[in-house]
Amino acid sequence: MNIDIDSLVTFLFMWGTPFTMMLIAYLKMSKDDKNDVKKTFKSAHFILTFGFLVTGYFLSSLGNLLTFEIMKLIGVPLMIIAGITISVDFWKENKVKSILLPMLILVAIFIVIFE
Repeated sequence: MNIDIDSLVTFLFMWGTPFTMMLIAYLKMSKDDKNDVKKTFKSAHFILTFGFLVTGYFLSSLGNLLTFEIMKLIGVPLMIIAGITISVDFWKENKVKSILLPMLILVAIFIVIFE
C-alpha cells in the first residue's frame, strides 16, 4: 500500500469535514429528532439509495487512497445499484431528474475508476 500525502489530505478533508459537521448537528438535536434520524437511516429506502451511494463512493475513494483495487471493485457496484434505485425512485416525481442523476453518478464512477 502506497499512500500519497496529497491524496491523504484530500481524503481527510473530503470525508472528515462532512462527517464532523453531521456529528455536531446530530449532537445538537433533541431526543425526538435523534430517534427520527435513526429511523430514517435504518429504512430500506435510505439504505438502497443514499446509503449505497455514499458507502460505494467511500470504499472507492479509500481504495484509491490505499491503491487497493478490490475496494474500488466493491464500491462501484454499490454506486451502480444506488443509481438504478434512485432513478426508479425519482421517475414518478420528475422524469428529467430520474435521467440526470444516474448520469451524474456515472460521471462519479468514471472519475473513481480512472483516477
